[in-house]
Amino acid sequence: MNEITPARVAVVGGGFTGLTAAYELAKAGHHVEVYEAAPTFGGLVAGFELADGFPLERAYHFLYTTDEWMIGMAEELGIRDRLDFYPSSIKAFHEGRRYGFTTPLELLSFKPLSFVDRVRTGLTGLRTLSLKNWQPLTTVTAYDWLCKVNGKRATDIVWKPLLMGKFDVYWDKVTMAWLWTRIHVRQTSKLKGEQTERLGYFEGGFRIMVDRWLEELAARGAVLRPGTPIQAFTEADGRPALVIDGEERRFDAVLGAIPSNALARAAKDHPAMTPAYSKQLTDIDYLGAALMVITTSEPITDTYWHQIHDLDAPFLVFLSLDSLIGAENTGGRYIYYIGDYVQNDDEVMTIDEDVLRERWYAGLEKLLPEFSRDLVTESHVFRFRNAQHIVDVTFESRIPAMETPLPGYFLANFSQVFPEDRGTNYAVRDGLRVAALMEEALRAEPTRVARERAEGAAELDAAAS
Repeated sequence: MNEITPARVAVVGGGFTGLTAAYELAKAGHHVEVYEAAPTFGGLVAGFELADGFPLERAYHFLYTTDEWMIGMAEELGIRDRLDFYPSSIKAFHEGRRYGFTTPLELLSFKPLSFVDRVRTGLTGLRTLSLKNWQPLTTVTAYDWLCKVNGKRATDIVWKPLLMGKFDVYWDKVTMAWLWTRIHVRQTSKLKGEQTERLGYFEGGFRIMVDRWLEELAARGAVLRPGTPIQAFTEADGRPALVIDGEERRFDAVLGAIPSNALARAAKDHPAMTPAYSKQLTDIDYLGAALMVITTSEPITDTYWHQIHDLDAPFLVFLSLDSLIGAENTGGRYIYYIGDYVQNDDEVMTIDEDVLRERWYAGLEKLLPEFSRDLVTESHVFRFRNAQHIVDVTFESRIPAMETPLPGYFLANFSQVFPEDRGTNYAVRDGLRVAALMEEALRAEPTRVARERAEGAAELDAAAS
């Protein structure tokens, strides 16, 4: 095996995938530069602080007990002892009423469904779990499969609102393979003998992993450039080149840990960009996400996850962090996330924050009589473009490869995660995968630096003789 000559590598995108890859490449001895357009690293898991300094992430995150890549990375970074798993709890909202939705017994008490439909819904879950091969499910939509197996009435009450909340106008196009994975991962996150899943959260929030990556990268001489958008991905003398503030910088390899359509835009003038590849990248549809984090002076629920089965609800999910990890781990703070997925050009992504607050407060008052706007002590609104890709029945055949047709360029983002849903665990997994691919390519094709060194040495030898 050829030894790797230290190469100059750029990682564009400072989310979990990009930071994992950058960390692995820096460990291998490469000269790494990490570029992030946002002012902070972390992507969807970027951190912020409450008014009193308590650290949180802008978008809610948790781990399953089976999230081996995240758990393994936490061990490597020395923060596994700050990760705990807690019993989850779920309530379902339907037509102004709340129902327990955590255990099989609670499902049997879900009165919006007839008793037969409740039993059938439970059996649908068991049937889904019994299917070990998701491949045949890629070509059928989740809605069609559920209507056939669970019945249309139960599907329209239980599943349709969740699909619509998650995928907006694309809800009836989503492949059943995606839902199969969601059901499997939640069931396997239960400990033996327990009826409820366990979910993991870091003491100090997920930002502590970002902080550890940045510490390790800095210690290995990596250059970290937040707040630095890339103007263009191009090529110079056969080498990948980035245009930053009008200046061209050359590298031996570049990773775009960014959405596929962002790569298409940035590399539109690259000499190797073809219409077919550009179309493959831009044909992947994305939704944006809007999140609001609020704190209250008194608790308003004792349940972690609230799923909403009303089609007219103004948001998809409401969750209580302190109900999962305990108020003793939030310093007595009552912390809630409200979130929704919408199209990138939806007004939710652009309207004034106070308008969005009022809209969501009104929705919360309707769902939770315990809630009052007077209880809110602070609130923070965050919006993310391209936060969820659309996994329709044609998606598997359209997934772009990590090694792109652009020489020296690699791509890694959550649109390559299939059939699993995007999340930190698969971000770390794919960061490891793409780093290994890049190292393999650098071994197979000596870097320009190595060639220049060899050519220079040969010239010296010739001159000496």
